Amino acid sequence: SAILDLITVLGIAGISMMLAFRLLDGSMDLFTALMALVLAPEFFLPVRSFATDFHASLDGKNALASILSMLHNNPANAGDTNYGTVFTWTADSAFEALGIGYSHTGDEASLHNVSFAFEGSLKVGIVGTSGAGKSTLVDLLGGLRQPAEGSFYINGSPVELDSDCWKQQLHYIPQHPYIFHASLLDNIRFYAPNATIEEVNRAVDAVGLRPLVNELPQKLDTIIGESGRKLSGGEAQRVALARTMLDSRSVLLYDEPTAHLDIETELELKRHMLDCMQGKLVFFATHRLHWLADMDYIVVLEDGAVAEAGAPSQLLSQDGALTRFVNAECGCDAA
Repeated sequence: SAILDLITVLGIAGISMMLAFRLLDGSMDLFTALMALVLAPEFFLPVRSFATDFHASLDGKNALASILSMLHNNPANAGDTNYGTVFTWTADSAFEALGIGYSHTGDEASLHNVSFAFEGSLKVGIVGTSGAGKSTLVDLLGGLRQPAEGSFYINGSPVELDSDCWKQQLHYIPQHPYIFHASLLDNIRFYAPNATIEEVNRAVDAVGLRPLVNELPQKLDTIIGESGRKLSGGEAQRVALARTMLDSRSVLLYDEPTAHLDIETELELKRHMLDCMQGKLVFFATHRLHWLADMDYIVVLEDGAVAEAGAPSQLLSQDGALTRFVNAECGCDAA
């Protein structure tokens, strides 16, 4: 890259000197010289583009190598732990977070000493005001980040949540589900490509996508996503819910999936979402108060730490952190 840039610079400098001499001896007028000087960088542009494309190709090769290593999955941590073991979450399984910490920048801890534990297929609510660390904790639970300190345990054994033993159980639903440039059918059965049309239609009806399907020119075969038919926020969330209904994974991870929906759309989707949660372990980060009554266990975050955790009725009776959060969200005073 440096050599090619040097060639470009020397080439433009040589042209400039040639033009200067021709202006001095009168063999070229000023307008022509200026025009040649302006066009000179464009003449060498392919040389500079070659250097950029060469580095882009190297970046692509490195990224492809990383992807292939992930796909082949050769766990470095096998041994006596659950790092490389495939298991199924059941009603008897136990989950524990012990002393989890994570820092975004500098010495300021986004999460510190986060600890909680529960057993069984529960709906676990993660609540807190903006900046309390909900999304960071969700990223850690989803294996998108690794804790700087502390460990997660399943059935008493340490587990790295970026390993297959956990991700094979996990279905992640973000605030903005990604819609691929593909047919609606392929988008719905992204996690279950072998699902039958009958199963897809049942999922479509269950999450309320039938009106959308009926208005599309090619029904389920209509291309959506980028360069295709655009979906609204509510429609994209319905597609994400339909994916979960076709997927048999036993752990659901929601990162404020209804935060950008109007309340009418959210309440309409809520029934379908609760149906999808039945019999599964659910982590549900939210600041919407109406979800609290549907949770079996609540983790309340304040300033990056767990202020309290437990059953919602128990926490509300204690007049503690959950009560403060509810009062802050509804605008009530402490009384």
